[in-house]
Amino acid sequence: MKDVKDRIDDLTTINFSITKCPLKVFKAFSEFSKTETNDNYAFGLKMLLDSREVNVKEVVLYEQYLELKDRVAVIEQQLAEPEKVEEKKKPKTMGSGGLKDE
Repeated sequence: MKDVKDRIDDLTTINFSITKCPLKVFKAFSEFSKTETNDNYAFGLKMLLDSREVNVKEVVLYEQYLELKDRVAVIEQQLAEPEKVEEKKKPKTMGSGGLKDE
């Protein structure tokens, strides 16, 4: 259960401004907020911050996928190679040379 301070932080809002923001960044953020959050800049910022966390998880999962893919490729290659079975050499005896019937 959330304590009182966390619940208050969830309900508290704050106004802030960004100074010296490049115009291209502002336009890109404004467009993002307009299309994704109906011009709600606070929610747009939250979405961008949340996506950063998701991207980290995706990177980790992708790295795990690549590692597993390599391991599967090695296993498939091993399975595809015919097993090298050594033929057992039979001891040579007088009768094993096989006399041909003429």
